Amino acid sequence: MRILPPLLPLLSLIAIGACATLPQSPRSDGLARLGEATRVGSQTVRPLSVVEDSRCPENARCITAGRLIVATRVGRETRNLELGKPDASGVTLDSAEPAKRTDRRILPGAWRFHFSVITP
Repeated sequence: MRILPPLLPLLSLIAIGACATLPQSPRSDGLARLGEATRVGSQTVRPLSVVEDSRCPENARCITAGRLIVATRVGRETRNLELGKPDASGVTLDSAEPAKRTDRRILPGAWRFHFSVITP
C-alpha cells in the first residue's frame, strides 16, 4: 500500500482534467438557447437576452399581436432582432418558444429560438 500515496497527486490531476469542458462549436441548424451560438448561412448568431416580450399570450385575447425583441450577437455586432423581421443583413428570428401565457413566467433557460438568413 506504499505505492498509493505517491500516486495520489497524479490521480487527482487526472480526475480534475476529466472534469474540464471544451468550448462547443456552434450548432449549424439555426436553433439556439440564450447564450448558445448557432450558424445561419455564413453568420454565427448568439441570442443574448430577451429585450421585449409583448406577444399576446396564447391563453388570452388581444387587440394587437405584440412583438418579441431579442438582443442577438451576429458576427461581432449586437443587434436587436424582432420576431419575423429580417435585419439589414438578412438574419431573421423565425420563431421563439415557449409561447407566452398569462399563468406562467418564462425562465431564461426555457427559451429556444430559430434563426435563418435570407441571401440575395
